[in-house]
Amino acid sequence: MTVYVFRSLLRSPLQTLTRVLVLAASAALLGAMLLFIGHSLRTMTGGAVRSVPLDWQGPVASERAAEHVARRVGAEPGIRAAVPTATAPFAAAETRGAAGVIQAGNGQILALPANALGAFGTVRLLHGSLVPGAIVLDQQLAATLQAQVGDTVSISPRRGARPVALRVSGIAIVGASDIVFQPLNPLLGPAPAQPPSNIIVMPLGTFASRVAPALATVAPSSPAAAAVPGAQSGVSWQVDVQVDPQALTGSPRHAFDQANQLRNRVERRLPGQVQFVDNLSDSLSTSAGDALYAEALFVMLAVPGALIGLGLVYLAALGAVERDRRALFLLHARGASRRRLLGLAALESALLAAVAGALGVVIALAATRALVGGALTNWILVVPACIGLAFLGAFAARVAAGAVALGERSRPGAPLWQRLWLDLIALAVSGLVYWLTARTGFSAVINPDSNPTLSLSIYMFLAPAFLWIGSTLLLVRLRARLFAWLAPSRATSESGYLLASAARRAPAVNRGLVLVALLLAFAVDLEIFTATYDQQSRVDAQLTIGADVVISGATGLQHKVAQVPGVSGTTALDHTYAYVGPDLQDTFGINASTFTRGTSLRDSYFVGGTAHEMLARLRANADAILVSKETVTDYSLRRGDLLKLRTLDHRTGTFHVVPFHVAGIVQEFPSAPRDSFMVANLAYLLHATHDPGPNVMFAAAAGSPAPLAHRIAAATARDGAIVKNISEQTTQTVSSITTVDLRGISKIESAFALVLAAAAMALYVSVALVERRQELATMAALGKSVGRVAAFIWSELALILAASVVLAALLGWLLATMLVAMLQHAFDPPPDHLALPWGSFAALLGVTLGGAVVATLIAVLAVKRLPLGAVLREE
Repeated sequence: MTVYVFRSLLRSPLQTLTRVLVLAASAALLGAMLLFIGHSLRTMTGGAVRSVPLDWQGPVASERAAEHVARRVGAEPGIRAAVPTATAPFAAAETRGAAGVIQAGNGQILALPANALGAFGTVRLLHGSLVPGAIVLDQQLAATLQAQVGDTVSISPRRGARPVALRVSGIAIVGASDIVFQPLNPLLGPAPAQPPSNIIVMPLGTFASRVAPALATVAPSSPAAAAVPGAQSGVSWQVDVQVDPQALTGSPRHAFDQANQLRNRVERRLPGQVQFVDNLSDSLSTSAGDALYAEALFVMLAVPGALIGLGLVYLAALGAVERDRRALFLLHARGASRRRLLGLAALESALLAAVAGALGVVIALAATRALVGGALTNWILVVPACIGLAFLGAFAARVAAGAVALGERSRPGAPLWQRLWLDLIALAVSGLVYWLTARTGFSAVINPDSNPTLSLSIYMFLAPAFLWIGSTLLLVRLRARLFAWLAPSRATSESGYLLASAARRAPAVNRGLVLVALLLAFAVDLEIFTATYDQQSRVDAQLTIGADVVISGATGLQHKVAQVPGVSGTTALDHTYAYVGPDLQDTFGINASTFTRGTSLRDSYFVGGTAHEMLARLRANADAILVSKETVTDYSLRRGDLLKLRTLDHRTGTFHVVPFHVAGIVQEFPSAPRDSFMVANLAYLLHATHDPGPNVMFAAAAGSPAPLAHRIAAATARDGAIVKNISEQTTQTVSSITTVDLRGISKIESAFALVLAAAAMALYVSVALVERRQELATMAALGKSVGRVAAFIWSELALILAASVVLAALLGWLLATMLVAMLQHAFDPPPDHLALPWGSFAALLGVTLGGAVVATLIAVLAVKRLPLGAVLREE
């Protein structure tokens, strides 16, 4: 049986090669998606790990315990660094110099070994170094005290205590202060009112000998706190740990499990000595939840393309239907049973799948490597997936083609699905589900628990799935009616004869129409969805970062930045915090007259007015404030209401009440968090808080933001400014919207869709030539020219192409609309409209037309080489 199958495949090498290539293309599409998704998930894991400034923070009882635990933890496999640290408050700091006595309010001390400064990215030195017996000042505190390297700063650990004088050995920027100084033990008190603005970094030994003794004399605040070491003074001895990124592999979910196992193993080996606050797992948990959107996109975008591609395998199998008919009748006459014939089909499919699957893996690897580069570690898993898909496609196509060859029909009359009108029912269900989705806002929901799962009810897939099914069945139902309507009742012209011929071959023509239309619809759907995704990525990035280029960490740089070539406009703002009742909220002070010079606002950011109207309200009243919708609801606020906020006075280090009046509702704002926040006038806010000046600046780029950001960073390097640009943020935001860079998926799937569409037209021509051999040979024998004979083939191709373009435009737009609706919660903010990439559409149409022209030339050449005598002698 194996020998027979081999000989059968080798008897028609061109037909076998065609089937292998089509199978390989379909398998390669699936394989490339698996490779790309796997690479993207690993990239997400790396990004989530790098984004965590401190992986673990473990509170301990004393300096000795911190040093002991740090040594033990640092020796564990999978740990990159573990160091003992301490944090503590200080009451005041001052310097004495030529300008007199300059004082600063309270703040926080970070103590760590001098040789461990490079182990973490939370402290970035600008000048000097951290040496024993000296301190490093955060840049903002250094600016307040007007202190430089070599000056002496007097630190008051607590009110009434003797100041400790220490020399300044460096200036630094302390990042992620909200994490560095977060409370690790609830008995040490609640979370601070806001991240400290005054920070001092000192060696752990200096802190233990010079500062900690002065803090230790504070009386305990409660009996429970008295039992906790450090609670009396606010000193938090702890162990800070960085996990080795090489120990976390695979997807975010896999890395999340690895990180938890590593932490549990370390804590188990140090029973009762430490319990870590795991910032790393929190980040990986969020990333693992986001990554589940990638799996949803894979199902919605990749699987339809692979399944449509398998339809071409059936079309390729029809090219040998006459040969199969003779072979099947001969085998049946010799006593071969149906089961035996199915066995032959399975063996043939397995042989084709082995070759096509292996070729598909090679194509998938090459395509993915060209796009993402680097090592593709999960390629071994792709091999069985590609071979399995190739086998299923080959076997289904062989069985279907065998049924056609034998002329089998289930029963006379219309199929059951046509009599039940399943096509129209599927379309109606699709429309109903989409209407309910748009009306109720249903979307995928991430489970926020420690085990990230995505609520992907089958309901979520119904709209696009039933649209695919209903559209395909409707095209099959209308095949005869459509071409009969196009054909004239009496053909009296050349075009009439061509239309009548196409109508007579309606089932065959419609077969090509369905495949080409669905492939092009798949490409259109993908292009629209990707363009919309890119559009929202930039919108989301601008909301997240604030502007094309954002400069933070220093004050008084607006004039210097404005002089940098490529800056088209700037605006300064102050980011601080204020209490609304017991709630601490981010507060932004802006210059309403110049704000839009450095960034942009959309009307959808506000409720009850346009962006222009809201800025006008701020300009009209100095104490005007825009409040988030959540705050308005929680505190029953209305426009014009008096709102008393408690803000931190940086001059005295205490909170005081400042009156504002509500001017409107804001729900989105550049660089603002997604929860509650407020927007006020810059001058009024600075007067209330006595901030040294605006601490953030937005710059609009006249050209590409990335090069401009490099120029601004060079111009402000000595000031210690932190410069970010929207291009880098867009790359990061891509992972937070849908976790996968859809530009890569778009390139892969669009390329395969175009290749498969061109292959579909070429296969249609080859199958049509086989099916009409005697008819075409008869016309050629009667003296018809090659062009007029070939016209009966390319006219069908032209009908298929014209109808496919129209159907693909409509179906692709509907599918993209449904996908955006299904994944609306993945976009923040949701898109106002779909983006239409006309350039991509033009390229898609051009390549499709090119494929049609090549297929037409193949038809003309095939007709010219038609062996008339041999064909006419065939029965």
